[in-house]
Amino acid sequence: MEVWLKYLTILLLGLAPVSEVRGAVPAARALFLDDGEFLLASTIGLVGNLAVAPVVLYLLDRVESFVVRLGRLGRLYSRVLEVARRRSSEVSRYGIPGLTVFVAIPLPATGAWTGSLVAYILGLPRGRAVLAIELGVLIAFTIVLGATVLGLEVLKAIFMLT
Repeated sequence: MEVWLKYLTILLLGLAPVSEVRGAVPAARALFLDDGEFLLASTIGLVGNLAVAPVVLYLLDRVESFVVRLGRLGRLYSRVLEVARRRSSEVSRYGIPGLTVFVAIPLPATGAWTGSLVAYILGLPRGRAVLAIELGVLIAFTIVLGATVLGLEVLKAIFMLT
């Protein structure tokens, strides 16, 4: 596989809603055995994941203004969003710090995509939400990078012992 195609793959994994940095970093390790290339590829995946929140939050505003004009569907959408916002008062109590922690936990269904949707539904200020999500992505990146590197070192130690 061409080197540029490997880097593009890592960027797309960082951008993708399912994988984000949780998938981009281990894939970078699998595609790039050289430590320098691995770190560069991981950083490219991080940049892709950092690009998600500002774009998604911007687009959600545009989608809502479009859907609201669709008659019954628009009214239904507005009611569902209003109910979700009212019922989210318990969750919104944690606000921006809670959003950061939510995004930082590198598990399925957490991350920049879901964090952006949560911030939008809760009606959190976009600028503060983006900062919280970006900080969460950086924390998740650090956790996944550490686990990937440490995991390889542990595997090397195990196989050297046997």
